[in-house]
Amino acid sequence: MAGRVVAAAAVIIVVIASLTIQVWAGPPDTIRVGLRYDATAPSSVRVSSGSGIEFGINTGNGFEGLYTHAGKGNVHVRKDGYFADSKGLLIEINSADAPSSGLAFGPYHLQVSEAFPDRQQAEMVLQQIAGQGVEGYIVYDNGWRVWTGRYITEQEMESHKLKLKDKLGGAYEVYAVYPSDGRLQLNDDAGKPLFMFEGADHFLVSRPLDGSHINVDGKRFRGNIEFKRHGGGNITVVNSLPLQHYLYGVVPREVNPGWHMEVLKAQAVAARNFAVVNLNKHGVYGFDVCSGTDCQVYGGLDSESPSTNAAVDETCGQMIYYQGKPITAFYHASSGGYTENSENVWSISLPYIKAVEDSFDAGSPHQSWQRVYTSEQISSILAQHGINIGSIQNIMVDSYTPAGRSLSLTIQGSRGSTVLEKEKSRAVFGYNDLKSTLFTVETDADLFVLEGIGRPVRKVAAAGAKAVNATGIKSLDQGPDILTVSSGRGYATVNKYPTRFIFNGRGWGHGLGMSQWGAKGMAEAGYSYKDILQYYYQGCVVQ
Repeated sequence: MAGRVVAAAAVIIVVIASLTIQVWAGPPDTIRVGLRYDATAPSSVRVSSGSGIEFGINTGNGFEGLYTHAGKGNVHVRKDGYFADSKGLLIEINSADAPSSGLAFGPYHLQVSEAFPDRQQAEMVLQQIAGQGVEGYIVYDNGWRVWTGRYITEQEMESHKLKLKDKLGGAYEVYAVYPSDGRLQLNDDAGKPLFMFEGADHFLVSRPLDGSHINVDGKRFRGNIEFKRHGGGNITVVNSLPLQHYLYGVVPREVNPGWHMEVLKAQAVAARNFAVVNLNKHGVYGFDVCSGTDCQVYGGLDSESPSTNAAVDETCGQMIYYQGKPITAFYHASSGGYTENSENVWSISLPYIKAVEDSFDAGSPHQSWQRVYTSEQISSILAQHGINIGSIQNIMVDSYTPAGRSLSLTIQGSRGSTVLEKEKSRAVFGYNDLKSTLFTVETDADLFVLEGIGRPVRKVAAAGAKAVNATGIKSLDQGPDILTVSSGRGYATVNKYPTRFIFNGRGWGHGLGMSQWGAKGMAEAGYSYKDILQYYYQGCVVQ
């Protein structure tokens, strides 16, 4: 009996040991950053490097080189489409305009012979046809090929096909090559084809021969630069590089490099968390994070600073954890004196993103701000977002969070009303115009009513209010658009409907997590970067 119990226990141990247990393995070594994609994807990208660039693909066996461009000269990575020469520059044109665009190039080509198993054989044929006056170029398309021409129509291609066969004297077969959604060209400054690549299944990877950096349209980046036509459109441009080097280009763009080192360290750790937790955020485009405000602003090598690089290095591998898991470390410029609960800004409640009083933010230049709108401006702003409620009659904050941020903003118009909840007000008015939701709203039609001795003063809108005159109680809606009211000491005029709306606010950003100006104040008061992070991210540890 005892033997059976031991055997059963052994089975349980084996079963438990065989279960898949997910353990946090730490931050990755590399990250993929989308420099240009979707609406910002270009039709052409200019790259260069001091000692030259090697182009290739990443396979299961590592990097496979396809084309090497030696020296400092530019390489123009272009989609294989329609381009015309404009004063020595190739510009993209519409296919319908190509026949009338003078010196134009298109995505139709001619292939000489079959595909070759290696580049050397393709190079031999390229040299042979060059001796017969045919200018060709090497192509990688599931094998090595030799192509010639960049024709704008199928008819032009077929016409040249017959001429090419005659010119080669039947030594090689000639095949038509039709447009492809994934194809890329490599051109020199004069527009001459250097190499072509069929990239439907792979990114075309470029890496500097000396391992230093690559210039992309005049900006320097560490690591590799990769290219792919996503969905057959323009070129998605990706920077693949070590996570540490990525942070070198993020931290100085997110915080002033001249600030206290403890602030820079806090920012480095928060940025590392944000990047790691958001890995594959843009996976549909083939990269992890973007280089703009939707993720973290990344400026590459040109934005780096010795102080922020040191902060990244001195916190290498360190992250913020809540109950053993890395957190999404939201941060913002200035809290305005109080940070906010996550559920009061977006929807999800995060236990480590809770409102804290932030007296250290007092030195922020964003402690107070004001934005004034006319009713016409607000009508136009709303219309741009598909909200049409007529002329604006009033704006009021219906409810505030305990920290003082707007939870619900109602805008009343002559043809209805709309309610903007939480961050929606900033999304509609503009994140740089309404710097935060920590605001109050005044108008030039506000009335302040004292309802009795010892009772508080209450703000009311003139429209819809009732007042006492010599004949009794009267609705102000029935009166003129400009009203005369008594202040107890005299008379004043006020608009029935507001014409100006004044937003008086504090802080800049969503108010979640670390305030960068608050972190600056804490660092200058003697707090360490770990103190700063553990204050703004409640219940967390840095390790």
